Amino acid sequence: MDGVLIDTADAVHDAYTDWANSNDLDPDEVLEIVHGRRTVEVAAHFGLDDDVEGEADLIEKAIADRASAADAIRPTCELYKSLDPARVAVATSARRDTALTNLRVLGLEHPAVLVTGQDVESGKPSPDPYLLAARQMGIDPARCVVVEDAPAGIKAGKSAGAYVVALTTTHEADELDEADQVISPDQLEELFEPLLSSGGA
Repeated sequence: MDGVLIDTADAVHDAYTDWANSNDLDPDEVLEIVHGRRTVEVAAHFGLDDDVEGEADLIEKAIADRASAADAIRPTCELYKSLDPARVAVATSARRDTALTNLRVLGLEHPAVLVTGQDVESGKPSPDPYLLAARQMGIDPARCVVVEDAPAGIKAGKSAGAYVVALTTTHEADELDEADQVISPDQLEELFEPLLSSGGA
């Protein structure tokens, strides 16, 4: 979701920086590993095992409080709106309340399937989020197109057996070369045109 439908890079940066400082951690070290990973995994990585859920709640709330409709990645949101919601799944490392807040902020309908970081044992780069989404959709993962923006998500999608399209919203193209296709958000409509013209997904 983040980096695909909404660009909360500034919100994530500020929230994690504040969190790192409050826990006497180096913000740069924290920011180096956060993208595409669940907040509970970040908290656990830095040894805050006593209350990872509580720490994750604090971080996610700080990010959500900073997010706004102005952070929408317009081409992706427009594509989302043009697709049949019954055939759309969102698999995100965010917690469910954060994901629902982002959908509301963006004015997007609830997808047929929403898989969050709380729904799987292992988050991205594990394939679990995408395997669960495909299973709940009743679709073979090999028939799914995954849109991602980060190496961890790309690895998750590829490991699940999906076709992965990477957007250059948060990383340079050469950092996304494990994807099947690397494009800018403005190229999304052209890429999905055959699908849209055959019935709107």
